Amino acid sequence: MDRISQLPEPILQHILSFLLVEDAARMSTLSKIWTSAWNSLSYLNFGDNLFHNNNNQEDLPNLLKGVTQILAKRHNQKISVQKFSLQLPYWRRRCYYLHKWINLLVACNIKELNLRVSKTIYQGRREHCKLPEVIFNAKALNVLNLNGFKIELPSNGCTMKLSSLRELHLCNVSLDEKLCKVYAQAATI
Repeated sequence: MDRISQLPEPILQHILSFLLVEDAARMSTLSKIWTSAWNSLSYLNFGDNLFHNNNNQEDLPNLLKGVTQILAKRHNQKISVQKFSLQLPYWRRRCYYLHKWINLLVACNIKELNLRVSKTIYQGRREHCKLPEVIFNAKALNVLNLNGFKIELPSNGCTMKLSSLRELHLCNVSLDEKLCKVYAQAATI
C-alpha cells in the first residue's frame, strides 16, 4: 500500500517543493493525486544545470517552451508562484523567454525570484540581458535575486511598485546611469 500518496495534497506539494522541477514532474506520473499536486505546485526550482548540462541543442527549444508552458498553466489556473529559481546561459534570443517568464511570474504574484543569466564576453564587453520593466510592478515580490542583468529605470514613466520587497541581491549587474543617480540621491536624503 502506498501511504505517501494518501497524504493530503498540500503535504504532497510541500514534498515536491524540495525537488527540482524535472524530478517533481517525474513524480507526477505516479498517480492522479501526484499529478494534481504537481499541476498546482507553486515552488519551481529549475536548478543550475537544466540548461547547462543539456548537450543536445535540439532539446533546448523544448526546454524553453516547457518552462513557458509550466508558468502559463499556473497563470491560467490563477496559482500564485511562491518561488521561482532558474539559471540560464546567456544568448540574446533567450532573453525573449526571460521576458515572457517574468511577465507570467509577475501576473502570478511571484514572491521570491532567483534568476541567473551566465554572461558572455563579446568583443571585449560583457553581454547582459535587460531586465523587463514589468518587474517594477511586482507588488507581491519579497525577495529578488538577480545575476547577469542590465537594470534600467522604467522608460514609460511608470513608478516602481516593489512595496513588498524585503531582500534585494544583485550580482554581476549593469545599472543604468539614471538609476545610479536616483539611488545616490535617495542615499543622501
